[in-house]
Amino acid sequence: MKLKLTKVITMITKYSIYGLVFQSLFLNMLLANPGRAQKNVSVREVKVALNSDDLTVKKIFSQIEEKSDFRFAIDKSDLKSELNQIVNIEPGENAVSDILLQVSKDSKTKFRQINNNITVSRLGLNDTEEIIIDQERSISGTVSDAQNEGIPGVTVQISGTTTGTVTDMNGAYKMSIPEQGATLIFSSLGFTTQEVSIGSRSILDVVLQEDVEQLDEIVVTALGIQRSSKALAYSVAQVDGEELVKVRSTNALQSLRGKVAGLNINGNAMGVKASTRVVIRGNSSMTGNNNPLYVIDGITMSNDNVGGAGMWGGYDSGDGLQAINPDDIETINVLKGGAAAALYGSRASNGVIVITTKSGKGQKGLGIEINSSVQFDNLTNVFDPQKSYGQGQNYGDPLDPLNTFMSWGPLMDGSSRTTWDGSSRPYESSGDNLEKFYRTGVNTANTISLSTGNDLGSTRLSYTRMNAQDMQPRSNLKRNLLSLNTNQKLSDKLTIQSSVKFIDELSEGNPNLSDAPNNANASIRYYAADIDIDDFIGPNGDGTQANNIDEFRHSTNIYFTNPNFVVGRSRNYIDKQRLIGSISAKYDITDFLYVKGQGGVDRMNMHLNDQAFSLWPIGVAFSPGGIMSEQDISIRQSDLDLFLGTDNLRLSNNLVLNAFIGSGRFSYSREQSTLRGDNIVIPGVYDVRNTSSQLIDYYFAEKAINSVYGSAELAFKDAIFVSLTARNDWFSTLSLAGKESPNNDLYTSASVSAVLSDLVTMPSIINFAKLRGGYSQIAGGADNPYGLSLNYGLTGSHTGNDGVSLPTGQISGGTIPNREIKPFQKNESEIGFDLRMFQSKMTVDFSYYDNSTIGDIVAVSASATSGYTASLANLGEISNKGIELLIRGTVYEKGDFSADLTLNYAKNNSKIISTNDTGDNIFIDQTRNMAAGVTQVVGEQYGTIYGSYFQRDANGNKIYALNGDGVPLAVRSTDQKILGNGVAPTQLGIGTDLRYKAFQLSVFFEAKFGAQIYSNTNAFLKQVGMSKETVPEGGREAGFLPDGVMDDGSEMVRVTKENLDVFWANQWDIGEESVYDADFIRFSQLSLSYSIPRSITNKLNLGSASVSVVGKNLALWSDVPNVDPESAYQARNGQGLEYAGLPVPRTVGFNVSLKF
Repeated sequence: MKLKLTKVITMITKYSIYGLVFQSLFLNMLLANPGRAQKNVSVREVKVALNSDDLTVKKIFSQIEEKSDFRFAIDKSDLKSELNQIVNIEPGENAVSDILLQVSKDSKTKFRQINNNITVSRLGLNDTEEIIIDQERSISGTVSDAQNEGIPGVTVQISGTTTGTVTDMNGAYKMSIPEQGATLIFSSLGFTTQEVSIGSRSILDVVLQEDVEQLDEIVVTALGIQRSSKALAYSVAQVDGEELVKVRSTNALQSLRGKVAGLNINGNAMGVKASTRVVIRGNSSMTGNNNPLYVIDGITMSNDNVGGAGMWGGYDSGDGLQAINPDDIETINVLKGGAAAALYGSRASNGVIVITTKSGKGQKGLGIEINSSVQFDNLTNVFDPQKSYGQGQNYGDPLDPLNTFMSWGPLMDGSSRTTWDGSSRPYESSGDNLEKFYRTGVNTANTISLSTGNDLGSTRLSYTRMNAQDMQPRSNLKRNLLSLNTNQKLSDKLTIQSSVKFIDELSEGNPNLSDAPNNANASIRYYAADIDIDDFIGPNGDGTQANNIDEFRHSTNIYFTNPNFVVGRSRNYIDKQRLIGSISAKYDITDFLYVKGQGGVDRMNMHLNDQAFSLWPIGVAFSPGGIMSEQDISIRQSDLDLFLGTDNLRLSNNLVLNAFIGSGRFSYSREQSTLRGDNIVIPGVYDVRNTSSQLIDYYFAEKAINSVYGSAELAFKDAIFVSLTARNDWFSTLSLAGKESPNNDLYTSASVSAVLSDLVTMPSIINFAKLRGGYSQIAGGADNPYGLSLNYGLTGSHTGNDGVSLPTGQISGGTIPNREIKPFQKNESEIGFDLRMFQSKMTVDFSYYDNSTIGDIVAVSASATSGYTASLANLGEISNKGIELLIRGTVYEKGDFSADLTLNYAKNNSKIISTNDTGDNIFIDQTRNMAAGVTQVVGEQYGTIYGSYFQRDANGNKIYALNGDGVPLAVRSTDQKILGNGVAPTQLGIGTDLRYKAFQLSVFFEAKFGAQIYSNTNAFLKQVGMSKETVPEGGREAGFLPDGVMDDGSEMVRVTKENLDVFWANQWDIGEESVYDADFIRFSQLSLSYSIPRSITNKLNLGSASVSVVGKNLALWSDVPNVDPESAYQARNGQGLEYAGLPVPRTVGFNVSLKF
């Protein structure tokens, strides 16, 4: 019943959106000519009846605009007295021309009509005409930049009037002008304004040059407030949507890798469905959430990651960011520091990423855009095992023929040999099992968008269909995205904006990571060199035995599932629907005072057919009965804000104020129900009721935050800017009857910037120079509901003597409640500067920050006699200090060729100052072989890799001891120590854009330095003899002499070929053995595009067209063997751990973009 209801709700939602879409498009088309679609007529031909005889000039103009399609252009400051003049008009209907003649007589004004626009000016002594009606003709053309690319949104205006238009998305314009000609003014932010006399021309194309002095780029800051970049006193990085679609990713944020200084982006080895981990300026919490807050079109969105792999395996079910289509993004603004993000309160302790989607702004009439891309994922050459020695043990035959993972046999010579199934085969390399098993991944994305607009607003509707086939067979993703944005000016004072996004997604066959059960990626790498994975496909082609049920055995280890069985029989899927909607309304009370309200909701429903993130089908070797589950998850959050503000309020000739105060409410709820069944009865029927025993689980939680906030920015001479913010949050999670400690927290920030180039004379090479600095106090954490008191849960049922079954329950959780818990505090100071040099051909943006987390919420030990394992306390402390540098420049420009270069550099020094009451380490995660894990250690960097190690003598030599068979084995530690750090402190990004005529080549390299990785995959490869490290120089035949000393001081003993397997098996779970420096340089992106000449597109009725060839991860330089250094199996805090993930692919593809 619940499933049917969900489908009904989904259907209603879909059709509601469709209705809104067509309604909005229809409204815009009706408004294509404002009012009643009146054609251009003379003021002598239109009659109106005014509502009163005696009216001021201003009211007369207003009534004429209401009753006709005429619009008045007035300089209100210059004609202030004339507009207040009372005029007596004859009752009844009068021609507009007669009304204006009377107005001219009484107020000494004159009028000029061009189309339906009427300009008003003061009547001069020598003027002979009160009303001038110009005959008209049309002119059209295209406005382009120096690279011959059309510029959208350019204002084209007739000089001396307010009559004009705006270029469309392709830079094209068309408008009416007086018959005798006129002068057109072309203006756009970032370009030099041009005035061009039309003469008798009917087509006029214009090329605008970049204005090196015009630097006031508009950026979106906290709560959707737009501010000039010149005025910002904190670091904000803005990335245009065009940068995201050069080389598309299924997760838009992945396209920002290495392109924003201070933004650390990682994924996991999950392929196209992977979640993205984003950290800004270092991690703020040892065990809590470190992802930034995401805001889309002014409303916060949930980025919950449901599931993920850990020590015992699992798979990633994606995150909220995947709901955003890169083609829909206009800009992304990264609010890095506390001063930039403080207005969002406790949820912004990790920074904020503000996403603004396209609204069709600048479009005149109807515009159509089509973007289509196809990408192919293939294996890289990272995996490089030994291929000389085949299956066996002790340099001989295997003790068990089915022990297919032991590659300790003799040198392969091609001779006939009895293999695992008793048949005879040539004893030779079987080839590349990865190439045989994995397929070429094919990812397609097709987007069509419709935009329509006029002087009163715009609307954009887009639909995207994405199909992704991972390299792992039967791992697929289908996603439909529908997006609608509209921006309408309902009157001179009221503007509304609305955004609706609907996502319908189905993913299936999600790859398991980390532990081996049900993980196809585990076994493939470990087969002996002569073992062929295709031999285990089974008689039915799906990894099953002849009975079509049981797993076709491929190994003696039942916990390593046959990869063919995993993809053939192990079924899992996630069906997800999501609705993100927002609406805002702004009303201008006066020229300087406004009130604005905005609200939005983010609702996601998910249905999963698993609980432990893997469905174990009947017949799987480690659990023959099979296990399955059905899970429904519903997540909902909403925002509501109302604020009163002023823009550009001039307090004096030199002092301007921008300020607002507001109040908001955020609410969140999550509901989850799970049905689990053990022992599947009828094979192939995947329904929980088709199991011998079932378990029901239910979870619900909700929380809310009420807030008041305010901001004030003072600008002195448009050169010195001071910004102050404050916000107070009240938390439901900290509210409890009888609780004495406060349930609220106050955050403040102060920042100042000075544009030195406007205050003092600078050297001629410097066009712009700004210094900035700020300090902020924000907070975070304490967001888990019901943590202040004991909670009870149902655990099962008990049948009494009377035969009645009653529910049983117990206290939930093992943590002692702490009523005094509070959000952690995060203090940050920041200084920086911005430079523009050499006619703005070179820009430099530098920041230094110092932030500290105080009172991080950590677990402290509890007495065993209490019945609890821990309690929570505000005892953790973390320090992050770092620098960020962005350099952009045009390094060469001549004729049709130009070359731009971009460099991003970031260095973050993190340090754990305090952990808990005893200063003990805080455990985060551990690898399956328990050799190493991620731990927070006082005095060390965030995310320390901690594990077992080799015992060494005073000179650092490894110590060996003989076992009972006389084999020298490394002596392992009895404790653990620091082996490395899983988070790279240094990041570098270098990109270049080369343009020649219609061609553009974009290349980007990414690098990270200073981190290590523990590779459980390499540890296992050594144990089974497939790692090249297990083959000594010259081969295994002569054995080898370990590099170290014997524990008794005797001469080092050689390891013979028969004992190599014993030697390496001993140290596969010594953590130090498989820790590698994870430094890398990656050729991460390439795009070669060609813009079709206009001579061709015009013939095809196209506004513009382009094609491009793209590539991702084209080359990698790294010292980590066999795996990509960014093959972590999770996107949470346990960074630096790798085991049995999907290979990171090399991608090539093609894009086509058409605009009509």
